[in-house]
Amino acid sequence: MNRIYVTVLATLLIIVGLLLGASMWLDILRANTYVDTGELDWEIVQGPTIWLDACGLQPGPGPYKGNDWNATYLPSPGALQLDKDVGCTDVALIDSDGDGDMDTMNVTLYNVYPWYYTHIAMKVHNDGSIPLKIWRVIIDGQYYYELNEQVLQQGVELDLNNDEAPDILIWWGDNFGAQLHPCQSADISFDLTVLQSAPQNTVLSFTISLQAVQWNEYSVPAQSP
Repeated sequence: MNRIYVTVLATLLIIVGLLLGASMWLDILRANTYVDTGELDWEIVQGPTIWLDACGLQPGPGPYKGNDWNATYLPSPGALQLDKDVGCTDVALIDSDGDGDMDTMNVTLYNVYPWYYTHIAMKVHNDGSIPLKIWRVIIDGQYYYELNEQVLQQGVELDLNNDEAPDILIWWGDNFGAQLHPCQSADISFDLTVLQSAPQNTVLSFTISLQAVQWNEYSVPAQSP
């Protein structure tokens, strides 16, 4: 009986030792596991942002920097500079999430009138570590995806004061879906025209932001949400 007892005990000790060894080996594996994740990040570059008919040193009515532009070629984008200096356009870049990158653009139109036209251009820079694609634009909370040919020709009407009448017409440059590797940039521009149904004696203002996704997640839905 003693020999059998000793044999069984020895076998149990060996099994326990193997289990403890496996546990320690797994612990060592877990202790040495390291994951380095990438960052999806982009910014609107401040220096290259330009716009027609910019306001003077102070935003608001006068002094302005140049004569107004008039959209005389509707429904196609295009404009003719006038001999009057009446309205002006002001653009401000905003860091909406406090990460140090300018990600939102606030556009304000002062003392404008029907067929007043302006053009705004910006440069988007990938300052993260993952390739990305520009996915959609958000204007006052409304999502717009890649514009097809029909929309690009006609433009998109926006009601800025929620009176169920369009105030401006906007055309976008075709850079949705552009793939940007880290440190690469893309130029984006759009045209704005004030419409006949815009309200009088009102400052027209709206915000624009872009959303980007990692390069292998890009898709264009059939309809905006």
